[in-house]
Amino acid sequence: MDDMMGGFFAATELQERGDLPWEDGPCCALLSSGRAALEVLLCNLPYRPRRVWVPRMACDTLLHPPERLGLPVVRYACDEQLRPLLPTDAGEEDALILINYFGVTGAAVEAAASDFRGPVLVDATTALHAPLPEHAAGVFYSFRKFLPVADGGAAVARYPLTRLPEAEDDSRTRERFLHLRAAQGAHAAAAAAQEAEDSLSAAPKKLSPQTRERLRGINCAAAAAHRRENYRLLHAALGPLNRLELPAEPPAAPMCYPLVSGIPDLRDSLVDAGIALPLFWPEVIAATAPHEAENRLARTLLPLPLDQRYTDADMQHLLRLIGC
Repeated sequence: MDDMMGGFFAATELQERGDLPWEDGPCCALLSSGRAALEVLLCNLPYRPRRVWVPRMACDTLLHPPERLGLPVVRYACDEQLRPLLPTDAGEEDALILINYFGVTGAAVEAAASDFRGPVLVDATTALHAPLPEHAAGVFYSFRKFLPVADGGAAVARYPLTRLPEAEDDSRTRERFLHLRAAQGAHAAAAAAQEAEDSLSAAPKKLSPQTRERLRGINCAAAAAHRRENYRLLHAALGPLNRLELPAEPPAAPMCYPLVSGIPDLRDSLVDAGIALPLFWPEVIAATAPHEAENRLARTLLPLPLDQRYTDADMQHLLRLIGC
């Protein structure tokens, strides 16, 4: 049995029935990572934006693509429900990045995209199964947060993607952590997983043949349905005590169940019980004041695991650990 619930995936047996909903085409590109997909979307915009507005509630890796392209970055805030507080001084010549947090804030993204005058790019790296919003120019995805692959991402746009990397990625070394977790558990694979993560900061490349082959054997629709069912089970029990106002029915298959509660020391007790609860935004905590919404969310939000690896019994076990 694995030594941790949640966190990065292990290698799994492939089933030769993959159904990834995207493939390379005029307005879609499969690339080495989610951040590579953002860079491709930015450099193919019909015009070079004057500035790129990025949420403060985001990890620093989101800044790398615009910075690599020499685009000035300006930060904007969100409220305590993860709703964007749009900048009032942004114009048509500016680009905006919105984040669909964990696949559960799609409605807020749609509303904000319709209000912004310039091009909107949606970060769906934690919302793999969310579609391109109606009022957005593009969306970018990350595969490894949802599926047993080491890397990979997709850029989907309403405009042609003609400026693409020529080099193809190679995942053979990066996949080491998938096999280590399958054989020895999460703790044995942690260092290799971090090495794989660090390697994704390289310049964009085309999706590797190794990850393409692995994706051909993953039933994405079944994984998405499993996530939605686990979300429903958790939300039925945790919704009344969750300070985040989440939909009873997830609009997209979620990455996790984001819980903000007043239960003292809950993170420590769950981690001690073997539940992986990564602190997603340490940079946000360092860069904001304790009273600010982003700081409180970064400190208190618990991303409870609910992915396709886990059964109803696993969800009930998690709820018992929480005290529900």
